[in-house]
Parts: sequence; structure tokens; C-alpha cells
Amino acid sequence: MKYDLTGYNIDNLLKTLYAKKVTLLNVERIGQTRVKFELPNKFDRKAKKYIANFRGTKTPSFFKRLPKILLANLGLVIAFFVGLTFFLFSSNYTWQIRIFGLKDLNENDIIKVLEQNGVRKGKINLKSSKEIETILLENYDKLAQVSVVKQGTALIVNLSEKLVYVEEVFEPIKAKYCGIITKINIITGTTNVKIGDYVNVGDSLVLPFNLDASGNKVSVKPMAEIEAQIFVLGSAKLQKQETVLTRTGKKQLVYDYYIFNRHLFSGKNKNSFVFFENVSYNKNVSNLLPIKRKITCFYELAPSVVEHDLQAEKQAVIEKSQQDAKNKIPQDLEVCDEQTQTQIVNDCLFVYTTLTLQGRINDWIFWRSTVR
Repeated sequence: MKYDLTGYNIDNLLKTLYAKKVTLLNVERIGQTRVKFELPNKFDRKAKKYIANFRGTKTPSFFKRLPKILLANLGLVIAFFVGLTFFLFSSNYTWQIRIFGLKDLNENDIIKVLEQNGVRKGKINLKSSKEIETILLENYDKLAQVSVVKQGTALIVNLSEKLVYVEEVFEPIKAKYCGIITKINIITGTTNVKIGDYVNVGDSLVLPFNLDASGNKVSVKPMAEIEAQIFVLGSAKLQKQETVLTRTGKKQLVYDYYIFNRHLFSGKNKNSFVFFENVSYNKNVSNLLPIKRKITCFYELAPSVVEHDLQAEKQAVIEKSQQDAKNKIPQDLEVCDEQTQTQIVNDCLFVYTTLTLQGRINDWIFWRSTVR
């Protein structure tokens, strides 16, 4: 008799037939749930009741088999539920707080405010993004807008600070030289002088504000074109008796040693001259070590009195005074007049040279004062 059986407990059936000493012929196992075999006639009746019981059993449904499956894979099931619990639990933690858009505010101060309101790194954060936004707006008047986004366990805070208007403070245009104003052309600002005024160095020529219709001051950067007769003064003097210092021919050498530009020690010699002038230079002590020796040569000076003939040397002093004045002439301005005055006071010759210039000076791209 041939049998082709399909079922859930084939292994149990085959074990039962072997236990009852039923001979099976041509056994062919097809998968886990199917088997083919033959029975000799003398065993057919004996095996029918076992085969009938097998055929009467049905494969359990998934839900009936689930407990056995779970028990067979208990370790995996426990690991799955532990991982799921940890994920759901840790997703409420805040592990990182990132803040963007800061200008004047301090990041540490903002994090401190968040911590004071229950939003901390490494702690469960039950506050919504909207609640965190409200907390920051209530604590900082400088914030115009706050956007908070939760990305996993990171808290992303984007800030937008309010624009604060700071009134710029401008300096007035001031005179750099002495002179008499000859022309005024105000572009912005308020004039503080008029034509014909004499100004000294440092006097304010144009003030940094305008007056509106109500008489209120409005701060502006002063710009103006101002021309003047500029007076440049040069001076020189010569005393009848003059004390000068001259070298006596004596000198002393002083040594100082350095490594990496740090002073190590000084030599035994020290300068003992009362009046002196000195010259210093460095010299390498070794080509292998970064040690340098500073050599200072002190030359002794002795005072001596020199007699000058003020009348004979007067022209040289005048030329010195004129040269001093010419060195002070502003660029691109020509001399209109030159006057030199001399006087002797207490055996000392004083010479003053006054140069008069007429013109205009432009500073950078703005008109600025020529009397500066």
C-alpha cells in the first residue's frame, strides 16, 4: 500500500510507526511536511489507525504556533523588546544642543537659560519646540524670531536677533594750521567760522550736525570746502655762549650675552662715564649654539664752552629758520609771502620766518578744511 502524507507532525508519525515495529518501504522524505512510503500488506491494518490519527490532525495556525515560536527564540524576543524600550526611552533624551544665528548674544548664556527651564543635555526633554521658543523669547528682548527643531536626540535652535540702531558719532572738521578764512562751502554739517576769522590749530571749523525744521540737531558726517590764508611758522636760535659735548678719546667696551634673545649675563666691565655716547652691535659666539654677544662701545664726552659771533652767524640762523618753515608747507600749496623777524634777547639770537599760503586741500574723497 502506497502513502503520500502531508502534515505538521510527520516526524512524530514516523517515530510512532518505527516504535510499533511497522516496516516502511521506499521512504521518500519531501521537505519538512511531506513524506512518501509503502507498507507491506501484513502491516497495513496495523498502521491504519496511526495514519488515520495523523490525517485527522491539522497544521496549527500561526497564532497557535506563536507561543512555541516565541519560546524557541526567547533570547531574540527579549533583545527585541529591550532594544525597542531603549529606543522609545532614549528618543526623549536631549544629547546635543546646537545654536545658530548668534551675533551679540552668548551661546553659553542661552544654554544656561534652557537648563534653568528643564532643557538639559543628557536629560529627558518633555517640552515641545513651541514651548522652548516661548522660553527664549520671554528671556531675551534682543531676539526677533526663534525656531526650534528636534532632530532625533539633537535640539536645533535657530535665532534671529533684532537690529539695534546705534547712532554714529562724528568728529568736527578741525584746523591743522593757523590762518585767516577766505572761502567757505559747506556740503554737510554746520559752520563754526565765517570769512575773515583767524583760527588756530585745533579750532573746530565745521560741526558734525545739521538742524532740522524744528531746530533739532541731526548728526551727520561734516564735509566742506574751506579756503584760507595759511600761516606756517619756522624758527631757529643761536646763543652767544653754547656748551657742547665733544669726545675725549677715551672709550669702554661692555659685553652682554643672549640666548634666543634672552639675556644670560653681562661682562665685568660697566660704563663709568658721566657724559657719553654709545654704539652697539651683535656678534655670534658660536655657529652651533644660538648664543649672541652684544658689544656696546661707550665714548666719553667732555663739556666745553663755544663762543659765537651773533652778527657774523646771523645769516646762517635765518636760513635755518626759513628751511624749518618750508619743511612745514602743505602739499601742492605755493608760498604767497615770506617774512623773517630777528631779535636778540639775553645774548641769544631768535629768528622767526612766517610763510603765507593760499589754497585748498582735499582730504580723501571728501572736501575738508585747508586750514587744518
